[in-house]
Amino acid sequence: MNEKKTFILAVPTVIIIIIAIVGISLIFYNRNFKKMNRDDVKTLAQKVATIDNISCEIAIESSEENVESSISDYKLKDGKLISKIDTFEIYDNKDEQSLIQIDRDSKEAYVYSEYDSQIDDFEAMLCTAEKLLESNDYEYIFKDYETVNGVKCVAFSLSNTNTTFDIWLDKSNGMIVKMVCNYSAEGEKTISTTMLYRYKIGSVTDEEVQKPNLEGYTIIDL
Repeated sequence: MNEKKTFILAVPTVIIIIIAIVGISLIFYNRNFKKMNRDDVKTLAQKVATIDNISCEIAIESSEENVESSISDYKLKDGKLISKIDTFEIYDNKDEQSLIQIDRDSKEAYVYSEYDSQIDDFEAMLCTAEKLLESNDYEYIFKDYETVNGVKCVAFSLSNTNTTFDIWLDKSNGMIVKMVCNYSAEGEKTISTTMLYRYKIGSVTDEEVQKPNLEGYTIIDL
């Protein structure tokens, strides 16, 4: 009698275990093997718009001989942005409507009288994938799940007659990790531009986005 009770109790337990295993397997499959459609990827890319604290380095290379490679560095926190490109540095304070461009080599600082937010431009750049996915001008093709620079990504392409964007998005936060743009006009060779993004979210301190010390600089009002 006791053995029968034990068997009866064991059956529901086995069923629960099987259901749990199946559920975990489905979750694993959806996260790692299920193809993401356009709306899935768009939802992932939309996460970027909520980021308000980020350190981001963007390296750009072009196949064109007369276009040099460049590396830009951005730090954004609480409506303040410090960006560095070559020898130039830009300080943008959105609350104070203040924009200053600094040339470290010539020791000159250009203060803009009319505020033109570089923060808006930077945030729009981070949201490039979302904007492309929203456009009906490009055909979407899911490619695979890949790891780029140690980051697990969803890889896909967006293309039309002349342009193809190959994009790798961070699966956890929607950030672009890598983007390759191939442009080919009729009768011309293909121009390829590669952008690599390295970033840390939530790591920027107040000190890193404070107004630069301009002592010893020539101040030029624009």
